[in-house]
Amino acid sequence: MRELFFELFKKECVQTGKSLIYWIYVLCLLLFFLTQMGNPGFDSQIKPVKGEESTYGTVISKDKKVIMERTLGLLGQYLYEDEWSTYPVGFVKYVYPSTEEKERMWNILSDCTGLSREELQEKIKEGTDQEEGYMTFPVWEFSLEPSDTLTYTAFQEKMERVCRILGPGSDFEKDTYEQGYSVPATYEEAMEAYHDFLYKDRITGGYARLFGDYMGIALGILPVFLAVTREMRDRRARMEELIYTRTAPSGKILMSRWLAMVFMMILPVFLTSFYTLFQCASYGRNLDVSVDYLAFLPVVFGWLLPEILMVSSLGMFFAELTGSPLAILIQGVWWFADVFAGSGANLAGGNFGLHLILRYNTTGERELFTEHLFQMGVNRVFYTVLALVFLIFASLIYNEKRKGRWDFRGKIRSYRKSKSEV
Repeated sequence: MRELFFELFKKECVQTGKSLIYWIYVLCLLLFFLTQMGNPGFDSQIKPVKGEESTYGTVISKDKKVIMERTLGLLGQYLYEDEWSTYPVGFVKYVYPSTEEKERMWNILSDCTGLSREELQEKIKEGTDQEEGYMTFPVWEFSLEPSDTLTYTAFQEKMERVCRILGPGSDFEKDTYEQGYSVPATYEEAMEAYHDFLYKDRITGGYARLFGDYMGIALGILPVFLAVTREMRDRRARMEELIYTRTAPSGKILMSRWLAMVFMMILPVFLTSFYTLFQCASYGRNLDVSVDYLAFLPVVFGWLLPEILMVSSLGMFFAELTGSPLAILIQGVWWFADVFAGSGANLAGGNFGLHLILRYNTTGERELFTEHLFQMGVNRVFYTVLALVFLIFASLIYNEKRKGRWDFRGKIRSYRKSKSEV
């Protein structure tokens, strides 16, 4: 008699709950959360006081003059340090221009600023600490003044020439630099940002994004351990032959197992979000501001759930394919590369691309996040679909094993069992 899907799901949930690896997963998740968001730091969201400019923070400026100054400054720093990186599909790619190509970019920078190469080098050098050997200013603060004759159209044409040299995904693409640059905020801008935090994000919106940012780091690696150990547990217990004789279809068995793991893994994430939600609610009551009690739901199920789906399905696929913990190594490399690629200037830039781990490490910049919401949606749908593809292939391999055409170590058999042997 065929086992009902819900019965399989309940059994798998119980099995997952009995697993030591699962409780290690929960413990690591909670420790990471408490160390990163245990104290939300509401002190950083105080009402601006007129005359105290140092407390106003920064805002994103899309003024054309600012864009030209900062973009030219960035090109100057790249040339001075001779270290080049692009992000063609959301992942870092290091570029090594030839001497001739760098000379052409120096000429482009000279044309844009009206300064000679020597004058440019001296100007950039002024911001360099000679003793320590590093730039004393953040990348986003350095700027080079464009010449009086440089129009914005001419500037764009010059940057297109730089892009042709560096390839796709550079900081000099129109879609990148027109996102704007951080500049010191005025009192009016600081008050507007504070108003958005209180009445548009309703406090919880900003901290929900921060929750997604931090929890996404942990969920980019932890689920693979549970997925791999679950797939290999039956082999260690010598239960393969018994399981393979079940009358339930292979797809139903794998799907129930996968969904049970996903449910058990998203559950502590969902419950943990209440901790920050209640802190935000308490802070809102003190300010007599109504908070959005549903703000964490789209983050948990729209931002973080697809990540769990992807990492767990990848773990199941490679565990079935190889019969080994290879998936942990693969996911570890991917996790490290993705976290590294999403750090630095990308922490709150909204450049989601094809990153598995989405970074938006700020409670502010609501409008910038909203502008990139569609890109985030495409990203999450892509990984949800890709997770299903991995699951389908895992089911196909699992089905072949049950038919005796794939042995328990992942190798294809060169024969089929005859009826007499069965």
